[in-house]
Amino acid sequence: MNDIEHDERLGEMNEYRVAGPPGTGKTTYLARQIEAAANKHGAENIIVASYTKAAATELNRRELPIPRENIGTLHALCYRYLKDYAIAEVNAESFNEEHPQDAISGGRSNMDEMLVDAVYETDGDGHLATYNLWRSKCLPLETMPKNTIAWVKKWESWKHGNQMIDFTDMISITLSMGNPFPGDPTVGIYDEVQDFDALQMRLLRHWSQFQNHIILAGDADQTLYSFAGASPEAFLNPPLLPQFKRVLRQSWRLPKKVHELSQRWIKKIKNREPQDFLPREEEGHTAMLRGAYNAPDEIVDLAGRLASDGKSVMILASSGYLLNQTKVKLKEAGLPYWNPYRPARGDWNPMGSFKRMAAGRISTRERILSFLNNVAGDYWRVEDLARWIELIKIRGVLKKGAKDRITWLLEDRKGFLGGNEAEFYAEIFEEFALERAMRRDVAWLQSALLSTKRNAATYPLTVYKKHGRQALEDKPRITIGTVHSVKGGEAAAVILYPDLSRAAMMEYQKDPDSVIRTFYVGMTRARESLYICRNGSNMAVNLQV
Repeated sequence: MNDIEHDERLGEMNEYRVAGPPGTGKTTYLARQIEAAANKHGAENIIVASYTKAAATELNRRELPIPRENIGTLHALCYRYLKDYAIAEVNAESFNEEHPQDAISGGRSNMDEMLVDAVYETDGDGHLATYNLWRSKCLPLETMPKNTIAWVKKWESWKHGNQMIDFTDMISITLSMGNPFPGDPTVGIYDEVQDFDALQMRLLRHWSQFQNHIILAGDADQTLYSFAGASPEAFLNPPLLPQFKRVLRQSWRLPKKVHELSQRWIKKIKNREPQDFLPREEEGHTAMLRGAYNAPDEIVDLAGRLASDGKSVMILASSGYLLNQTKVKLKEAGLPYWNPYRPARGDWNPMGSFKRMAAGRISTRERILSFLNNVAGDYWRVEDLARWIELIKIRGVLKKGAKDRITWLLEDRKGFLGGNEAEFYAEIFEEFALERAMRRDVAWLQSALLSTKRNAATYPLTVYKKHGRQALEDKPRITIGTVHSVKGGEAAAVILYPDLSRAAMMEYQKDPDSVIRTFYVGMTRARESLYICRNGSNMAVNLQV
């Protein structure tokens, strides 16, 4: 099948679907289609929407020839049109004050794991999640639990009284209107469609009435958010003639053994549209491990060896709590880990961001690096001194007013000492403390830490002592997270826990398809090697190599 820009038969029908199995270059393909559509129809006439911000960001990185405001998540595009409204979830303080028993926390999203595993900070969080689910599935609201209906009445009254909309309103209000985009774009290109819920799909179908052509791109086998209302049926139906569908046939990620195992696994879903695609030429590697989520020593040891060999590693689970013991063991081993796909998750990013951070948001890791800067025996730049000095106590280390002097020097004199470094440092440090600090004595630093800084400093100091300064400076090679959190990512090696929570196991026994797809996504992040761990309990799927 030729690419869309060469297919004149699109004039007969306005919908075209592209299935992108793992690693087949779907983003590259879509970028090419966007460029071709812009050349043919005009840049201002193209609109591009994705399910996740990560996918929209990746498309924006391609410097596509269309206005940046025409690319974004579906929610972002809708909100740009509804820009006169404030967002309720972000501004819920007054709701919480008026209804303290029904307050929402405004905490992190539960999209990193199945809704059945969600732990809400407040009852209001649970009611809002239920309300969103009913709306996303287009279910009759009167069928919600009675206590949720009572909560919704308060929520809606408060929103209307304060001219606010919540995230689901962004979709539903836009759906109730005409074509919302200035210039009436004639081509719509929509990515990750398998994870759009019923309400979002209604909006896409509504928009398609105003558009000459639409492209729906995704992979039904990689549907991850069925618990939030998504369905692969949204991508598979209504039926299309074969000439209006395309499967990208070559994976540039999966080697043969990983491809074979993952395809054997996904075929457990009986009601699916087959989409055969080819692996890379490399054989790759699959293996079973003796370690488990609740006995992860072997797993951490393997991850450390792979990382020391320069390999990227993902340690993945279906639910976040299954990673708790792994995090402990990684910290004990001083192995750097992170999750760059979920930077707001502090427990998955204990060394802070590896992006350049604004003043006042310096991580403990960066403060320790500032202490280590320069050759032992040299004085620090004042900027570095100001960073690491925030970690340490005053008594027995600093003279009275030392921190104020450093602040004054930075703000009023821009850090300029005029060659008087020795005098300045003698005025702010106790003599013995300065001597050890000048040697970049990490044991001294650890003994001088403020009590409030010890927990945050222990891990990066362990990393430094066991693996050296470079391990603090380099981006970690080990990623941990749920399968949901790394959607779209890849690593040379994937270590996958087969376990489920009790609630997810009950779901799996009733309707296994969504769980099968979750583990399929986990398997197919592997570019070279896939390791399946031993079951940690009897609540697990059977992922035999």
